[in-house]
Parts: sequence; C-alpha cells; structure tokens
Amino acid sequence: MKKAVSVILLSMIVFALCTGCGEQKAEENQMSMIGNPWSDWQSVKDAEAAVGFSFGLPQVIADSYNVVNISTMNNELIQVVYRDGDYEVCVRKQKGENQDISGDYNEYEVCTESTREGAVITDCHNLDNSAVKQLVSYNGYSWSIVASNGFRADTNNDFVTMILQQ
Repeated sequence: MKKAVSVILLSMIVFALCTGCGEQKAEENQMSMIGNPWSDWQSVKDAEAAVGFSFGLPQVIADSYNVVNISTMNNELIQVVYRDGDYEVCVRKQKGENQDISGDYNEYEVCTESTREGAVITDCHNLDNSAVKQLVSYNGYSWSIVASNGFRADTNNDFVTMILQQ
C-alpha cells in the first residue's frame, strides 16, 4: 500500500513539474516574438504615403539603375533598392539630419567628409571601390547610399547629384 501511495505521489509531482514547464515555455515563446518592422510596397508613391514625405528619386537612375524593391521601416524610413546587372544600390531616407541610417556597419579603408550645395556628405569606400557607403545630410533629411559591390564606373555621383537637385 505504501508503495502504491508513493508511486501516486511521485506521479503527481512529475505531472505538476511538467505542466509548469510547458506553461513557462509557452510564455517564453510568446514574449520572444518580435514583429517585423519592414513593410514592402508596390510603388514609391505608396511608400511615401506610409512615411509621410517624398522620396524624390526617380524609378531609373543613370539610365540603367532600375528600382527592384521598395520598403519602409516603422513608417519612418523609406528604402529603395536599385539594380543595374550585378550592381545593387540601397538608398534610404529619413527625417532628421546627421544620422547614419545605412544599417551598414562595415569598416572602410577611406572615409571623408565634405560639403556640397549645403549638404554634408560622408563618403566611405575601400581603395578598390569594391564597396561604397555615402551619407548625405540635407534639407532636414538623412540619406544613405550603400553599394556593397561598388557602382558602375560612371555612376558614383549620380545618386548624390539627384538628391541635391530636390
């Protein structure tokens, strides 16, 4: 009889422990889920409506860089990805000046800062121009231009020039 009571009590303790573990695991899973801050859009116009400001760059840059992806982050930042064959350029814009909104934390061999037409431009690149990051602070906005495998040779300044023409 004592053996039967011991088995029942032991079973109840194991059951209680396992039930508690399951509840804790469910709580952990529920708490660790984070929403995706990115939203994809079919057009720049739709993305502009979401963030409340104009992106201002055309569908095509330098007659060959075409828009391939449009997205926003938390309805605060607009990102447009352009592609020309093997070359891909990610351009971002957000309200507020002097912010690095690139999301690119690579170390570059050369970084310089200059001013042009009232804009502050930070240009970072590797010596072989295999990767380029440009930050532009202009007219109440921060821009970033990241070309992870560089630009087509004749296009390096076209993106910045288009930004400054706004």
